[in-house]
Amino acid sequence: MNEYSESSEIATELALEDLGDHTPSWFRGVAFTTLGFSVLASIAALLAGMTAHEIILERTEEIVAVTDRDADLITAEVLRSKHEVQIALGVTPDAEEVEEIAALEAEAAAEDAEAAAGEAAVREYSSEHLVFALAATIFAVAIAITGLSAIVRQRWLWGAGIVMGISAGAILAAGAVWMFS
Repeated sequence: MNEYSESSEIATELALEDLGDHTPSWFRGVAFTTLGFSVLASIAALLAGMTAHEIILERTEEIVAVTDRDADLITAEVLRSKHEVQIALGVTPDAEEVEEIAALEAEAAAEDAEAAAGEAAVREYSSEHLVFALAATIFAVAIAITGLSAIVRQRWLWGAGIVMGISAGAILAAGAVWMFS
């Protein structure tokens, strides 16, 4: 073992002894509280990410439905215009195309309903996302406050952090019940 290693070990031992003599007993509680809040904040962030992912998927499906609806309506309008020109020229429009126009309009109405359902799902996921993001944010503040309590050695800050963490936990639990019900 070299001289540097020995002095480093001695310094570490002295620091630990010094901390042991001056560290308040409630610091262990601060550490476990912070650890618990960190785990719950991670869960809240994960659920916020999951709902954000669902928002993107629903929005994409909604856009596809609207695009398909628009394509069907444009095709129906082109066929209708073709028929108007044919009628003006004295030509009878093809009966199959008349049926196709009706089918395209019916399909467009179904795609419109699908897009509306997608929009409703996006609103639902957005609300859930905000709840989980709020919980994660409050947990982050609670973690900062509980950590600060140890730095400034103010036990009341630990209590304030616990109150915030409990509030965030209630928000997380409510969001989870809402999401999984």
